[in-house]
Amino acid sequence: MYVPYNQISSDARVWIYQSDRAFNTAEKTDIESQLTDLCNNWNTHGTALHCSFQIHDWFICLFVDESKQGASGCSIDSSVAVIKAIANQYNIDFFNRLNIAFLDGELTQVLALAEFKKQLTPHTVVYNNLVSTKSEYESKWKVPLSESWLARFAD
Repeated sequence: MYVPYNQISSDARVWIYQSDRAFNTAEKTDIESQLTDLCNNWNTHGTALHCSFQIHDWFICLFVDESKQGASGCSIDSSVAVIKAIANQYNIDFFNRLNIAFLDGELTQVLALAEFKKQLTPHTVVYNNLVSTKSEYESKWKVPLSESWLARFAD
């Protein structure tokens, strides 16, 4: 069941899917519709999941309040199927973990790890897609390079 983002628990689990390119306005509108449908029909063993989402230019972020009902493997697989369908529809790659997202001033950029390593500085702000809850998403999603798993490349 879709829950507005501002009403979902701060402990809600999050899955972040990073695109290899920015979405255009029409794509964002359609993706929002598809994610609303996912949330309104997403369940685990017949029990509705309390869920929400956010769409950013380069990201889809799905949230499930597992204090209401935990997401099972099958339910997670069904959400991944929706993400894969969106990827196929728009020729987007959400699953290349060697693409690194970072802020270049106010703009998000995504580069292959090898290219990113050439441009990074200790002050580079990166997206930490490994956050696991809404609370972490809000406070630790965008962090200085030194606070992320990418810090090992700064030497």
